[in-house]
Amino acid sequence: MTRTARAAAGVIVLLSFAAVNPYVRGDGNGYYAWLVSPVIDADVDFTNQFRRGDPLFQTLIFESDGRVRDEARTRTGRVGNQWSVGPAVFWAPWFLAAHAGVIAARLAGATVPADGYSWPYLWAVSAGTAAYGWIALWIAAGAAGRLGLARGVRPAVIGIALASSLPVYQFFLPFHVHAVSACAVAAYLGFWIARRPRLTARDWWWWGALAGLMVQVYQLNGVLLIVALWQGALSLRSEGVPAGLRHAVRFAAAGVVVCLPQIVGKTLVYGSPLITGYQDEFVWTAPRLWDTAWSANHGVMLWTPVVAMAVAGLALLIRSRRDLAVLAVAVVAFYVVVASYQNWHGQSSFGNRFFVSLTCVFVIGLAALADAAARISRGRRRMVAALLMLLVWWNVGLAFQWGTNIIPNRGPVRFSDVAWNQVTVVPARLAGFVARYLSQRQAVIHEIEQSDRDERRLYNVIR
Repeated sequence: MTRTARAAAGVIVLLSFAAVNPYVRGDGNGYYAWLVSPVIDADVDFTNQFRRGDPLFQTLIFESDGRVRDEARTRTGRVGNQWSVGPAVFWAPWFLAAHAGVIAARLAGATVPADGYSWPYLWAVSAGTAAYGWIALWIAAGAAGRLGLARGVRPAVIGIALASSLPVYQFFLPFHVHAVSACAVAAYLGFWIARRPRLTARDWWWWGALAGLMVQVYQLNGVLLIVALWQGALSLRSEGVPAGLRHAVRFAAAGVVVCLPQIVGKTLVYGSPLITGYQDEFVWTAPRLWDTAWSANHGVMLWTPVVAMAVAGLALLIRSRRDLAVLAVAVVAFYVVVASYQNWHGQSSFGNRFFVSLTCVFVIGLAALADAAARISRGRRRMVAALLMLLVWWNVGLAFQWGTNIIPNRGPVRFSDVAWNQVTVVPARLAGFVARYLSQRQAVIHEIEQSDRDERRLYNVIR
């Protein structure tokens, strides 16, 4: 990348922070409470944090008279918090910097509340999530470059940055876990790609710590430990059993130490580190394999077709790089687990939010496809670039329709309606929405929240 291109990319990244939405919504209330309660209140009683939640979230925790629901309490008597602790670990530097600023401002006579919910905290943590999304893409670009896919890196990063579900969770819903999870997974996989084929003793310590972070952020990411198991098997074969077992102990010990916030937090709230609080079920005998990809109810490849291109590229890469086959195995296993989950569609997800964690893999796969096209001919390279620009246009319009409730957030959508809206409604409203969002963000979000409550009630009636 030339100096001019790097400068332009830096400007775009900096300008993007103006788009973050400092609003705690839905699952974000649970993730954020793990940070606010210990720092501000010095406890893990989330009652007052959950009272700050959006109206739909509050109905999960409180009765209409304000009492905590019986089912919301755990056997320890505390209010449960099923969401993982890991995002709070990632957000902590941003939150603590804001907290220090607020304390300094209050000492100087300002009246900014030091409660974790005033604007300095929310903006800082939202900016942190946006930064982690960019870091995930940067790590993924480096990993793709190390795999010899340099010609395809730029279009792959642009494609995933703008045509996947990542930007929605990076900017519009920054208190959700997914952009942070993308960063954690990218760090884990990027480290492995940079150090393979043979990791040193020190590498195993560091890789275990990154694995612990990845799983602590999002338990579903534990499926990707398949890569570590495979690398461990290679170590046993090439270095012998004693050395291989020592590497495994290093990896596991580092992972456990890094996971201590999750272990301690869940123990305090639920009485056991093995209880997450989730009560959802997995149907292993009947996974929704087709629907998870192609259903109008948030099928990942139908909603975000750039993922289909990335998967095709990953298959192409593995044909010539059998040593990377474990990546495909891990992705397939991840997919099957999601397809077996009772809420495989992610409920009000944009696209299928679970797969945002695989951002690094998607960048590598898309880079492989773009690199292969560039090696064939300039025409093929331009064809891939044109297709990616079309998918960016599609994704921006679809995200606008989803985010403003032009189409339902929950349940299946009619893609004939989506396509019609893309050429009629979106061009007429998008510019005005962007202008209002940048100048009257709080009012815009309030309107969206009210519309979302109406849509949720209709969804419950239909269901």
